[in-house]
Amino acid sequence: MSGDAAIGLLAGLDPEFAGSLLEQAERRILQADEVIFTEGSPAQAVHVLVSGAARLVQTTPDGARVIIKHVIPGEIFGSPALLNGSYPVDAVSVTDSVELQWPSQLIQDVVTGHPPIALNVIRDLEVRLREMESRVRDLSNEPVEQRLARTTLRRVDKFGGQGPGGGEIPFPVSRQDLVDLIGCTLHTASRTLQAWEAQRQIRRRRRRPVVADVDAVAKILEAPSPSKQK
Repeated sequence: MSGDAAIGLLAGLDPEFAGSLLEQAERRILQADEVIFTEGSPAQAVHVLVSGAARLVQTTPDGARVIIKHVIPGEIFGSPALLNGSYPVDAVSVTDSVELQWPSQLIQDVVTGHPPIALNVIRDLEVRLREMESRVRDLSNEPVEQRLARTTLRRVDKFGGQGPGGGEIPFPVSRQDLVDLIGCTLHTASRTLQAWEAQRQIRRRRRRPVVADVDAVAKILEAPSPSKQK
């Protein structure tokens, strides 16, 4: 990520003030699969990803894992620190990454005195709310194949772009990760992905999903929804 303007928290701020905030941030270099914070721990800092990718994960009472979202560079995460709450998720780097973090009290003071930052936080929360509403709708009404297609295409669109052989998600996504995103069994997800691979609609490159035929996968979303698969 290049340029301070790419950080959503600082959007629209006076450059000198934004630079001052950047100087007060702690910069951390993260290894792949490094834990950034854990579910239930006190939310002591607001975080922004500078490069790489991270996933936010919750664990259900029966031990199942649910991936809430993937974080892209420039996004705020750990915002419960603004309310002196606890983190509701585990945050884990997916790849080697760089993050910035500010102590909760510092950001609370800044939000109180600078309405543009408060608006940036509200915009971020609004985007997340819309994402969760869309996800709940998908989980409630779409069969597994459509949920899998939509989840894969969203990540290609949000994180990736055109790589060798198609639209690529630029970080490892396992079949279990996809299960944790869409709420199905590993058997069902594996069977669907194997069928797509046999039809050369998708493939894997360095453990990263590549959508070789974006149009074919997108057409799955246009099909009438049969009875829900489990």
